Amino acid sequence: MLYMIGAVMVDTFPFSADKAVLTGTASIARKSVIGGIRPGEFTGDEGRKLSISGTILPSKIGGLTELNWLNSMRANGDVVPVTRGDGVVLGLYAIKSVTETHKHLLDDGVGFEVEHQIVLDEMPPELPTPKQLIGQLLSLFDLR
Repeated sequence: MLYMIGAVMVDTFPFSADKAVLTGTASIARKSVIGGIRPGEFTGDEGRKLSISGTILPSKIGGLTELNWLNSMRANGDVVPVTRGDGVVLGLYAIKSVTETHKHLLDDGVGFEVEHQIVLDEMPPELPTPKQLIGQLLSLFDLR
């Protein structure tokens, strides 16, 4: 396994990838000063962006189903855990975009080769819903 995106396994077969780029960004507020470089102040972590790309051969080994699942998760706004193949949990991510490039179209309109790119944005850990929070508070005082 190369990556696990929710329930979708990215591996060498059938849904493969050959490139992954992980980028982290920080928020820095710049302040105006007279006669010098504007100093910056760290205001927070903006999270990471993960981009996974590769090529699948749907007519020979498959992979289009996994690509459709990822596109469905993107359309639904699902936040899913992402794990790297070495077992490192990268955190919770939302799929920002799924790009498909079909090459050498077959008679069904699907490319013999389909290049794909999945871009994911890191999301903060899930916070309890107001209903869960009220239940937790009431249980502290045995009022449930």
